[in-house]
This record gives sequence, C-alpha cells and structure tokens, in this order.
Amino acid sequence: MQSISEFMEKDHDRLDDLFNKYKDLKNSDPNKAEEMFSEFKSGLEKHILWEEDILFPLFEKKTGMYEGGPTAVMRLEHKNIKSILDEISGKLTGDSINTDDFENTLVAFLSDHNHKEENILYPMIDNSVNDEELAELFIKMKKL
Repeated sequence: MQSISEFMEKDHDRLDDLFNKYKDLKNSDPNKAEEMFSEFKSGLEKHILWEEDILFPLFEKKTGMYEGGPTAVMRLEHKNIKSILDEISGKLTGDSINTDDFENTLVAFLSDHNHKEENILYPMIDNSVNDEELAELFIKMKKL
C-alpha cells in the first residue's frame, strides 16, 4: 500500500505541473491558462481539505500535538496560500495576466511549505498510523 508521503508528494507534483502549465500559457493563451489555474486552485484546495479535515486531526489525536505543533503551522500557512490563490484568481477574473508578483510569492510559500510537509509532517503521519488506519485515511480522502 502507498504511504501518505508517497501519495501526497505525487499530488504536490501534479499540482506543480498544473501551475507550470498555467504560467507557460498565460501570455500565449490566456483562456487556456485561466482553465489551468482554475484546475490548479481547486486541486490545491482539495489537497488542503485532505490535510486539514482528515490527516491533521488523526495526527493530532495520535501524537497529542495540537497548539504549536506542526499542524498548527501548516494551517496558518494554508491560510496564506489560499489568500494568494484568491488574489491571482481575482486578477484573472478581471482579465489581468499581470500576476507575476503573486505567482512568485506563491511559489516561495509552496516551496517552503511542501518541503516541511514532505520531510517532516508526512513521515510523522506515516509513522503514527498502522495499515488499517492508513487504508481508512485513503477511503476518507477519496470520499471528500
């Protein structure tokens, strides 16, 4: 069975590809670029829901780490990431492709954020669950 680390890292890669397609297309095909960004945004929001509604609560229950723990930091960073996504989305809705500053900020946030998740949090989650719990996590994620 695939680990949480493997699954979530693959999803990070999938989301990175969508964002890169958006950036590649935004000057040559703004409509297609907006589609790519929309798919990226909804995918990232789903990814965040998996974490905040399924993975983090189980991790917190298993480890007793709530306030001030790694999931608290990730939730705060998620708020910042969502805010930047909304800024880009708002500009695109207003027919502006001048999103470079927001894109650079988002890339910086996500790079640091994903690094912490992939190297610290996901391995901690993998180490805190048994095979049965892992299977249940994937079922819950699929339903969400």
